[in-house]
Amino acid sequence: MKYIVIGFAALAALSQPVLAQENSETGEPTSRDGFRLEARAIYETPTVSSVIDDDDVFKLGSAFAFGGEAGFDLAVSDSVVVGPYVNYELSNVESCDGIDCVRAKNNLATGLHVGYALNADGQLYGKVGYSRLKLEAEALGTKISESGSGVGFAVGYEHGFGENMYGRLEFGYADNGDIFGINFQRRHAGVALGARF
Repeated sequence: MKYIVIGFAALAALSQPVLAQENSETGEPTSRDGFRLEARAIYETPTVSSVIDDDDVFKLGSAFAFGGEAGFDLAVSDSVVVGPYVNYELSNVESCDGIDCVRAKNNLATGLHVGYALNADGQLYGKVGYSRLKLEAEALGTKISESGSGVGFAVGYEHGFGENMYGRLEFGYADNGDIFGINFQRRHAGVALGARF
């Protein structure tokens, strides 16, 4: 994971001077609006709370999840964009005790995305909305699935590459409510590569 982040940061640093010069010459607004589509790779950790007491937290496990996100951003000023988004990720988290297992299957999130342009290439952004986590439990050869949903949010940094491409570094948290009678949360950190149209 650290090598992905280091590589992403290095690529962003190398491309910044040229891209900044190209955008400064055009004199165009720095806000990033329009339809966007991105591929995502994140490291997620679903957790369980309130098993014994309010301060008790248990990690279901940690693993990579892969998916995508689509959104449409509307420029409300030269620096600010606002718009809806939806993303979906397939999970690989699994916790087993012998042949009995609990697995995170997927995560769906949708809500409002807000971006603030720092310069012609860099943007800080935040997301808040609905998040749904689907789990599967297997015991004695029987599998059952159940989903829980709640409020989720994320913050991150975006860096542009050329006219349409961009990369992102993101951190997020969601409270997914009651699943199998237990309160679940989900934390994630990851990267994304996308394009605007």
